[in-house]
Amino acid sequence: MENFDSAPQALARIVATHAGPEKGRTGIIVRDVFGRLSFVSPNLSTAQIANITENAHETLSGFVDPGANVILSLKNNNSLWSALSAEPSAFLQFSPDQTDMVKLIDRRLAGEDWLLRPKPLIATGPKRLIFYSLKGGVGRSTALCVVAADLAERGLNVLVVDLDLEAPGLSSLLLTENRIPDLGVVDWFAGAACGCDVSALESRMVATSDLTTTRAVVDVVPAAGKLSNPMPGSYLAKLARAYTPGSAGQAFAEKGFAEKVNAMIDGVSGLRTYDAILIDARAGLHETSGAILLGLGAQALLFGIDASQTFDDYHLLLSMLADTFSPESGNADLRGAFKMVHAKAPLDSKDRPSFINKSWNLWTEYLYDEADATPSADAFTFDIGDQGGPHYPLEIVGDPQFNRFDPRLSAYQLEPTS
Repeated sequence: MENFDSAPQALARIVATHAGPEKGRTGIIVRDVFGRLSFVSPNLSTAQIANITENAHETLSGFVDPGANVILSLKNNNSLWSALSAEPSAFLQFSPDQTDMVKLIDRRLAGEDWLLRPKPLIATGPKRLIFYSLKGGVGRSTALCVVAADLAERGLNVLVVDLDLEAPGLSSLLLTENRIPDLGVVDWFAGAACGCDVSALESRMVATSDLTTTRAVVDVVPAAGKLSNPMPGSYLAKLARAYTPGSAGQAFAEKGFAEKVNAMIDGVSGLRTYDAILIDARAGLHETSGAILLGLGAQALLFGIDASQTFDDYHLLLSMLADTFSPESGNADLRGAFKMVHAKAPLDSKDRPSFINKSWNLWTEYLYDEADATPSADAFTFDIGDQGGPHYPLEIVGDPQFNRFDPRLSAYQLEPTS
């Protein structure tokens, strides 16, 4: 019996059996929000549609609509076929020898940004750097604060954006209470959902941190502004609007989370000249994670500790990225935009190779090209000891003082050391 994971490939095999492998390869499978499947083809005969529909109903009970045709042929509707072909999709292998692939469009109420066509790295303007982890408590936000302080000390203007909307905390680390701005990220999203002029909100979302030096500035866009404090329950109402696709207004009527975040960052970063934008992302495989990792044109730091759970979870993420960056997808290849980070690394360097080995095995399995006897100069593959490889981690040595990290109370924690 087919399950949720195998049903799309099973439908593609049914199409290939009754209409030929080429029809299976050139069609598109659409899965609706309930998980039911249909197959859309640019050209199928009436007899082929009938045979495929009959067999699909027999084989895929529960995954096809019993009251409707499973197959739709668009041979007389080129515009609809073109529009469908342009939608974000994934590729699934369906033949036994894994040479035949079919496109899957996955309709979702949330999480559709995991199917984004990746946005190429930003070529002009301030560089964007994402701090991401699959689990909380690994020191991701702490590291962001340290990087912001270091960049400012070097004379670089920094904008920090808190996109960890379900566990906001950057404002408490980087802003004293009297500096918190009126509005935050969720206010922008609530305004965008209602169709407000969000550009009028942006100057009220940015505050200057005490990390600012005589050489450079550190500005912060918190998740919530101080106007949320008298009515903290309203934060959840605004948070729900952040994840709701579209808008009641025209400007964001058909835009998802990634497009909205890009618009917000462009707006607030246009208020001043910045050299770098540091983005704190929500931990986990959240519905917004795909938008942040794939849709912002940013470099991404992938934090983790040396534990089985870390690599079990990154197994899920990297396997998804492998599909996203496969040559068949035609998507921008962002594999080089990711870098592992060994958080809370052991003090003794002799205890750190375990993380490197596990990371290299993971990247070799999913994202590195296969190494040939005579490797191509263009092959994306790295030796285990190559520090330039995405698998080779930046190391943040564990230190007990980070357990008490609170620069709002102890500003010295972000002062440069000799």
